[in-house]
Amino acid sequence: MTTAAISLDEIKKRHAALSRTIWRRNTLEYVAGGVAAAFLLVMSVIAFLAARAVAHWVMAAGFATLALGMVFVGLYIFRKSTRTDADIAASGIDHLKRRLEHERDLLRSAWLWYVGPMVPGFVLSYLGYWMANPERPIFVLVAGGLTFAFLVFVVILNRRAARRIETEIRSLRK
Repeated sequence: MTTAAISLDEIKKRHAALSRTIWRRNTLEYVAGGVAAAFLLVMSVIAFLAARAVAHWVMAAGFATLALGMVFVGLYIFRKSTRTDADIAASGIDHLKRRLEHERDLLRSAWLWYVGPMVPGFVLSYLGYWMANPERPIFVLVAGGLTFAFLVFVVILNRRAARRIETEIRSLRK
């Protein structure tokens, strides 16, 4: 059985498409994360200045921790996307495979480096709200449940994208 080699033009086209996708995704992450982090930092400062009880301090610390988590994620994305592991001797197809494998691995582990850094901030924020309003636990239960569901959804989307990339990698092996 013979296999058809992928042409250099096809490799270049796939590489360019991958680069555009990564650039768009990262730009969206930087803008959304930056705006959210700035908003949360302002909210944190306001909450710290207005704090009258431990619960308010906890909620303010949650906002600050969530903002720091978002900054960590942005820096992690920047560091991982600007790192060059290019092997000069690698062929075009090998280079494309390595880039795809790198993206696949990042998406598979998004629960750790993307979702994980934000969890403490959410927990502190909701805990602070609950401590300030113990008579209304329903808000914390609903908001916390929705946040948890959203974070699980983000993990599922990233895993799904990783599977699609794995399919692309397998198609290059043929």
